[in-house]
Amino acid sequence: MQGVDTITTTPVANKANSSIVFWLSLIFVLLVFGGGAGYLWLVLTDSTGTFHAAADVADLDGDGDLDVLLHNVRQESEFTAFSVATLWFNEGEGRFVARRVEQDAYGGGWASAAGDVDMDGDNDIALFMGYELRLLLNQDGNQEGQSGEFRFHQSIAGPERNGQYGSVLLGDLNNDGYLDGIVAGCCGRLFTIDPTNSAPNVSGVWLNTGPDQGFGMQMTTLADMEGLAVLDAALGDLDGDGDLDLFAAVTAPSEGQNRNPADRVLLNDGGGNFIDSTQRLGDIDSTAVSLGDLDGDGDLDALVGNPSGALVWINQGGVQGGRTGTFVTALPRVDSGPVQALFLADFDGDGDLDALLGERRWATIWWNDGLAQFTKSRQRFFYTKRHGLAVGDFNGDGRIDIFAAAYDDKYRVWFNQGNGRFNSTP
Repeated sequence: MQGVDTITTTPVANKANSSIVFWLSLIFVLLVFGGGAGYLWLVLTDSTGTFHAAADVADLDGDGDLDVLLHNVRQESEFTAFSVATLWFNEGEGRFVARRVEQDAYGGGWASAAGDVDMDGDNDIALFMGYELRLLLNQDGNQEGQSGEFRFHQSIAGPERNGQYGSVLLGDLNNDGYLDGIVAGCCGRLFTIDPTNSAPNVSGVWLNTGPDQGFGMQMTTLADMEGLAVLDAALGDLDGDGDLDLFAAVTAPSEGQNRNPADRVLLNDGGGNFIDSTQRLGDIDSTAVSLGDLDGDGDLDALVGNPSGALVWINQGGVQGGRTGTFVTALPRVDSGPVQALFLADFDGDGDLDALLGERRWATIWWNDGLAQFTKSRQRFFYTKRHGLAVGDFNGDGRIDIFAAAYDDKYRVWFNQGNGRFNSTP
């Protein structure tokens, strides 16, 4: 669905007494690598909050309606964290049941995305483990099993085995018909025995060679994003040449080699190689991004969240008469509280893309006048800080609804009534 992006809000740095960090980190190494039972993640990153969530929308069980792949991360204390991926299956009319994705002693991964990576007609899962990408194949299709059952198939090695947070994007990056992947690295190590470790974040590209050639075994480093802390990213054809480019929403970590918070635009050469356009967009931390044609001129613009709202970046192709893939900010800005998630979709059916901005405990729709000027609506969508957001037509009536869920025990759907109003499930 054009203009509907998943949102990733990724944990980022906690400062702590270095001696405590060292000993807790040492315990982690002994437990995980020394054969101890269970697992302990030692978080040495700059925290923006206790709970973080990402969601992807796809038909996961082959019944024709949209399900939700939800990834929750929770920091239990200053040093420990856990995460879990949950499959929210739509049973029809927007009624959901949940099942957690199986996890091993190393946890449930830190981000995930859904897509048909083996090209057999069903949606699979790519799960980022902090150092590798794991492919969980849907057992329908070529596997001749149960649709909506996912089993581990293989791992795609990361460019460095250093353990970090990140987000996952899937798309055909080299136009060969297979879904490829990008891991956008953010923001610091998951664990380290060195409390002064400020190793830069690493982003990588996976080019899928397909099931007959083993899917490809290794991610390559995105060199032009080396050291950047990327809280969110989005794929789209930004320069009009028919391939998928990358818009990276960047934040400045408290430590590290690259503390420039300006967003980046990386252009694809058609073969899955991404080249820095040299644009440096904005001078404040970015928290989320969604791409869509906001001014109706046929090219992709960007809406980027930040701690005080969102900025609209207008692509200078189309009616602007400039170079496609070059961005200029539009005024006035979208002023709200700190944005942790955002989506673009036509919520009122008038043919343009509106914005849903998700803050810590509620979300608000902003109406687009068709020219990328946004006006705040009166309706708020309340949830807890444990909830992640997703948007899609969940009851099959052709209108975009709003979904929120926490782990596998609480969810809510706001159904679009077609007049700018939404009715909620209990």
